[in-house]
Formats: sequence, C-alpha cells, structure tokens
Amino acid sequence: MARVLNVAMERSSRTGRLKLGPIAFQNLIILSVLILVSTGMAVTSNKFLSLSNFSNIIVQASLVIITGSAVTLIIISGNLDLSVGGIMAMGGVVYALLSQAGVTTYPWAALLAVIIAGSAMGIINGLLVTKMKIPSFIATMSVMYITRGVAYIGAKGTTIVFGLPIDFSYLGNRMLGPIPLPIVYTIAILSIFMFIQSKTKLGKETFAIGSNPKAATLSGIQTGRVIVTLYILAGTLAAFSGVIFTARVGVGDCTIGSGFEFDVFTAVVLGGTNITGGKGSVIGMVLGALLLRVLTNGLNLVGIESYYQSIISGIVLVLAILLNKFITSRSSKAIEE
Repeated sequence: MARVLNVAMERSSRTGRLKLGPIAFQNLIILSVLILVSTGMAVTSNKFLSLSNFSNIIVQASLVIITGSAVTLIIISGNLDLSVGGIMAMGGVVYALLSQAGVTTYPWAALLAVIIAGSAMGIINGLLVTKMKIPSFIATMSVMYITRGVAYIGAKGTTIVFGLPIDFSYLGNRMLGPIPLPIVYTIAILSIFMFIQSKTKLGKETFAIGSNPKAATLSGIQTGRVIVTLYILAGTLAAFSGVIFTARVGVGDCTIGSGFEFDVFTAVVLGGTNITGGKGSVIGMVLGALLLRVLTNGLNLVGIESYYQSIISGIVLVLAILLNKFITSRSSKAIEE
C-alpha cells in the first residue's frame, strides 16, 4: 500500500494515526530550533526574556513577515523576487521626499503614492517574467538595481533629514493600545495571506503553477495573470515595508533594505517552501523570520560583531536549503514505495 506524505498533517485512514507532511515536519523542526535557541539566549543574557526585548524581536521580524507573505507565494509559483530590498529603499526615500515636499501634513497621501510606485515595480517584474520570458532571478535582480538607483538619486546618496513634518514617524512608531503599529500591520497582512493561500482561487492556482506550469496552463489557468498579480503584491508590500522602516527611524535613507531580499528568502526557505515551487507555507515563513530575528537579537545581546552575524546568516541559509532538500527527497521516496 502506497504511503504518501502530504503537505499538511493528516490522519491515516488505515491506522488512524496522525502523520506529518514534509512542510509540517520542517516547521516542527524550525519551531524546535527556535525554542532551543531562545532557551540558550535566555541563559546567556538576562535581557532576552524581557517584554520589551520580545516586542523588539517581533517588530524587527515584522517587515520580513509582511514582505515574505507575498514572496512565499511567488516562490511557491516557481519564481523568485530579488527586487524587494531595492523597492523597500525606493519606497522609503519616495515617502520621505513627498513628506518633505509637503504633499500633506498627514502621512496617508504619501503612503498611497508609495504603494502605487511599489505596485508599478511589481507590474514590471511580472511582465518581464511572463511577457519577455526573462528568468525571474535576472528580471527581479535588474529591478533591484534600478529601484536602489532611484533611491540613491532621490536622496542624493545621503539621508533625508530636514523639512520632514512632525507626524512623519506616525506610521512606524505609534501604538494601538499596548501594541506597536508594525505588529498590527503584520497580523492583518499575515491573516490576509493565510486566507489567500488556503481559501482562494489565487492560492490554488499558485500551487498548481508551481507544481506543473504546463499542466496549469492546459487546465485553463491564466498563469501570466497569476504571476503578475503575485509580483504586484510583493512590490506593494516591499514599498510599504520601506515606509514603515523609514517612519521608525525618522529619516529617509537610501541604504535601507540592503540584504533584505536575502533575509526574506531565507525565512521563506526555512519555513519549508520548496525553492523549485509547488510547496510552501506562509505560516512556516513566519517561523523562519522569527528564528532569524531571535538569532540576530541574541547575538547582539552577547556582543557578537555584525560581520560574524553575516557568516551565521549564510550558514543558516545553506542549512535551510539542505533541510528542505532532505525532507523533499524523503517525501519522494515515500511516495514511490
């Protein structure tokens, strides 16, 4: 009797026992590692368990989770998006320039303009991949350089400090009751994308495209439309993340988002998303993002220099890919039996 490891947990009809699919199994491993790392950091530093530090970790992870929610779906579709760091920088600088120019004394109009700009970059990404047939790695890397160049030109290679309105930092630093606004945004966006992944036509078509693009097209799925939609979502959220980061630091900085795309990619892969497409989980990406930020936070608390942290991040990415490959291989063998 064939044994199939499904993506989610399921009950075996023959034994009635609960079985873990490959993604659920990887998520369980990442959760276990997260708990172990957190325990180790708590023992090493007495500041780690403080409420303010936990809030700081979640706020730091929020931008990766917000952007990663859309990037997870892109990778599930069998594509990549390396432009999110550049779009993030462009979004932050455009927000600062518009605020400085007095577009409004309230930040929402500037935010809307940034979201439109991010969506436009997403459309360009999507069209390059679907219409021009440029590999997503090359297409989105090109857009990354373009958008980061726009950020440098807009900020003249420096930071935008003077002439910003009093409420410039509103979107990134205010609280909703006891909860920082970035966490509120994260919960709302994460909930939307969990719904998209599991309950909508877009989510189902994304998995179908990633599993077998030709079969998806033959079944009537408009693959180009789906992929462009996903890139629009990613561009929008990356630009929004740039606004949140810029509002938090209180200046427009053209250098923000450097390496952000790799943080997002690492979080997505850690969460069990297959880099070749067809399998993945938004909630898994959240676990990956939290693990990355707990590591960074803990290393900062114990005084590890940033260049050592870069080495550790690279090692974590390699291990995540190897883990994903190992679990996928075991799953394939189980299916063949």
